[in-house]
Amino acid sequence: MVAVETDERRRARLRRLAAAMRWVSLALAVAGPVILIGVWARFEAFAPSVMPGLRLPELSSVDRIGGYALSMLPAAIGMWGFFHLARLFGRFAEGDLFDADNAVRLRRFAVSLLAVIPAKIFAHALLSVWLTRAAAPGARQLQISVSSTDVVLFAIGLLMVALATVLREAAAIADENRQFV
Repeated sequence: MVAVETDERRRARLRRLAAAMRWVSLALAVAGPVILIGVWARFEAFAPSVMPGLRLPELSSVDRIGGYALSMLPAAIGMWGFFHLARLFGRFAEGDLFDADNAVRLRRFAVSLLAVIPAKIFAHALLSVWLTRAAAPGARQLQISVSSTDVVLFAIGLLMVALATVLREAAAIADENRQFV
């Protein structure tokens, strides 16, 4: 009897944690574009850490809007991933742990992690060209940046693809076991 209570308590804790993580994932999905508005409103303050060495003229509204639009390329991929992650946690909160749909959601989140890296590198390069397009010849810049964070994010994405594959197999086994009973 104690084992059943402990098991139920553990499942209830998992459901509460998953429900909280669902809201965190939704908040992260929505926060990205909103935070980018603030970044581009005060880009001069962020430029040294975001694009080191970039010599920026005074930014116009067109520069800021274009910069925001280019920044949204990786942000949109991240949003897509976080919405799938939120749905995955929502299903966990409902008690659906071993389900093929969960594997699909996890895989889509993993793919978003893998896709955001080239999108970030591409957007960064386009931003450097965009922001220095009006500079004098010889002062225009093209920056291409790959960081150790990108490598770690790629590794995490690969790990999550593997976990999604394992979850898909676990869901198939769980479904097969349910059919025997």
